[in-house]
Amino acid sequence: MKAVIIGPGRIGCGLAGQLLQESGYDLTFLARNRELAAHLNRTGCYRVQLTGPTQWKEVTVGGLCAVWIEDEPAAVRALAEADVIGTAVGPQNLPAIAPLLAKGLARRNQPANVLAFENLINAGPCLRRLVRQRLRGPAAAVDHGFSGALVSRAVTQRLGSLDCDEPLLFIGDTPEKFMVHGPALRRPLPVIKGMVATDNYAMWVLRKLYVFSAGHATAAYLGQLKGYHYIHTAVHDPEIRAAVLAAMAEGQQGLAARFGKEIAGEENELPMIMARFENAGLNDPIQRVGRDPRRKLSANERLVGAAKLAQKAGVLPAKLALAAAAALCFCDPADPSCSELHSFVRNSGVEKALAEICGLDPGSPVGRSVAGCWEQLALGWQPGNLMLSLDRCMWSWSNGPQPVPVKVQNYGPPQA
Repeated sequence: MKAVIIGPGRIGCGLAGQLLQESGYDLTFLARNRELAAHLNRTGCYRVQLTGPTQWKEVTVGGLCAVWIEDEPAAVRALAEADVIGTAVGPQNLPAIAPLLAKGLARRNQPANVLAFENLINAGPCLRRLVRQRLRGPAAAVDHGFSGALVSRAVTQRLGSLDCDEPLLFIGDTPEKFMVHGPALRRPLPVIKGMVATDNYAMWVLRKLYVFSAGHATAAYLGQLKGYHYIHTAVHDPEIRAAVLAAMAEGQQGLAARFGKEIAGEENELPMIMARFENAGLNDPIQRVGRDPRRKLSANERLVGAAKLAQKAGVLPAKLALAAAAALCFCDPADPSCSELHSFVRNSGVEKALAEICGLDPGSPVGRSVAGCWEQLALGWQPGNLMLSLDRCMWSWSNGPQPVPVKVQNYGPPQA
């Protein structure tokens, strides 16, 4: 059996590749980075180090090959011969790979199953639409399967140099389960270690997004305000720990009211998630978790989406709102999303940012709550300043005691 993974990054190698190889598939990676493709071919393997609260193991994923994605004949041939195709390129890059994927599928007479290991609620339908727009003639009549693949594992780092002959090392935690939308795939379903097919895929995506991802983001955005560099150190801060647990609980309450307890999960699951955040073996950088804040602040994403659902359930999402306000402050000079976000808020004001970036009515309960938190943070925030207390919004100024001028509309105190 053959499997092709487009994108030999942290998830492509650190989860999908490992599980596919352990399920008996021969692996081919399609890589945008020519040097990475050459390194994988030269070494013929890579290592995955998995660490959890009570266990640690390292596995070697070998017997693989890689193709530079610009070598189109070889890439198309690999896609045409694959029994399973996976993508792990990031949601923003799906349009770029769709033409190549369409060319590979057009060479097939039998349906293929494509699994999108992307952190996107509609990854399967999105990729199906992008590919079908490019299929013509008899190829368009072949009904391929497209599903998102909801990942449980966090893969935080890739270590190693592409210039040497030592295998790359990917560091992640131990969960193996990933969920797919069973009805969207063609029978027979591929047999892959860790794969669970469900009829309620979108609901399970929301569960991860509005609980785990919301807590992760809260730790990152509040952690940077208080000067932390890693998730595991941030969540040992008592204020941040309490805020993370409260944000996840707010997300759970919204999910329970909308979808029921099975999807929301139990309250006793939150300490188990917190134990994953505390995993020092992952050395998970706050910059990695917080990057692309503009996308993560959008209407249905982990903070604003969870806050709106909680508000509909009659819950004031105080900590989700605080985390969203903190996301407006997130700084990463290497992330264009940050500079765009800061420029938008500086030039247009926070109320317009809430409307156009977050899809929030600034006068709504959630909008007022985020705006209220932002007003408090903005009194002392600027890059380099250090927050000493979340509860009292106390700052230590490294760039002078003058607050940053911002356009803020006073909507009054947040209301339930």
